[in-house]
Amino acid sequence: MVGSYEHNLMCLSVILGGASEAVFQRIFHFQAHALSIKSIDIAKRYLVTGSNDEHIKIYDLQKRKELGDLLGHQGTITALKFSNEGVIDQDSTDKSGKWLLSGSEDGKIIIWRTKDWEMFGTLKGHQGQVNDIAIHPSGRVAISVSEDQTIRLWNLMTVKKAAVLKIKGRDHLGEKGEFVRWSLDGNYFIVGLLNQILVYKTSTAKIVFKMKFPSTLMSLKVLKVNNKEYVVTGLGNGLIQFYDYEEQILKSTLEDEKVWEAKAEVVEPEFQLRGHTNRIKDLSYYNHPIETNGTPYLVSVGSDSRIVIWDLSEGVKDQVAVYDTGERLNCVVTCAETVEKSSTMKRRFNSLEEMNGEEAGFSESEYETDGEEIKKIMMPKKKGKKNKNKNKVQVTLE
Repeated sequence: MVGSYEHNLMCLSVILGGASEAVFQRIFHFQAHALSIKSIDIAKRYLVTGSNDEHIKIYDLQKRKELGDLLGHQGTITALKFSNEGVIDQDSTDKSGKWLLSGSEDGKIIIWRTKDWEMFGTLKGHQGQVNDIAIHPSGRVAISVSEDQTIRLWNLMTVKKAAVLKIKGRDHLGEKGEFVRWSLDGNYFIVGLLNQILVYKTSTAKIVFKMKFPSTLMSLKVLKVNNKEYVVTGLGNGLIQFYDYEEQILKSTLEDEKVWEAKAEVVEPEFQLRGHTNRIKDLSYYNHPIETNGTPYLVSVGSDSRIVIWDLSEGVKDQVAVYDTGERLNCVVTCAETVEKSSTMKRRFNSLEEMNGEEAGFSESEYETDGEEIKKIMMPKKKGKKNKNKNKVQVTLE
């Protein structure tokens, strides 16, 4: 599923049989919003999209039906993230999806309870647009970056601020966080700036490593591919670069807990992919034991209107399918076709042989860091009583 500048939401199914035999089928393609679609996420059967029109749309993929709108922001929806309790892979579609966090141009982050799509709470503190959100693998903490040049950690158990960090330093003075991601074990978080990343240790909230890129950073992921953890970057020059997280990044971290003042390093990627002519706007990783027979695939979308599917298997690492949508793409997610009920499936062909050449588809001034507070959140001593939030607001789906 991809969202575009042209306000459209498109779903494509693909049969892979080699670069020359890949077959795409268009499942749906329609104008989902009044303005550009800027964010997208998926968990279980639910797909959500956010737009410049201030609306969050909810879709039930199992029934292939739109459920309604979430209206709580006054500004562009810049980030949508489902919770992923118990799931190591942050990009997995097997997220629990118990909660949905939405960030906006209005500086607010809203927590939505997905069982009834109620507004559970609002995280306030940013003085500018929220650019990105990431939820810790434990589901207990979230982190956000904003135009106000701060990084904020939030206690999702109490719906309160846990820590505030200001991005500072001579080599990135005045820059703001564009992206934020957790390492897969949650022991570090990574903040992407204009053309570099900062790696922080979670327990101390201190920078332990900085790395520069040759072009503008347009997308950022942390993925486990072939049993190795990578920081994956999509750049403005069309390159997708893979950095071995432990070998190339963490080996350079310092043992002490002091703020790291060294200049950002230029590190060579372990490997890189080129399949777009310009900006890589989003990346989605997909590895399913049945649907892909365990083959790891990466899907990239860009401003050049292309969807490119990459086989990341050892010895391959090459593109296996390309689809030109004719639209400027902003965001992408992937999932198994089995998300749908068999009675609603509309696949016309089940194999490349059946296809037989036919055309597919249908028509604050002080900044604080409390390491002890973070430790309390991450490692609670015992189970407390359920928190009853008195500020939840009923949302009516329209």
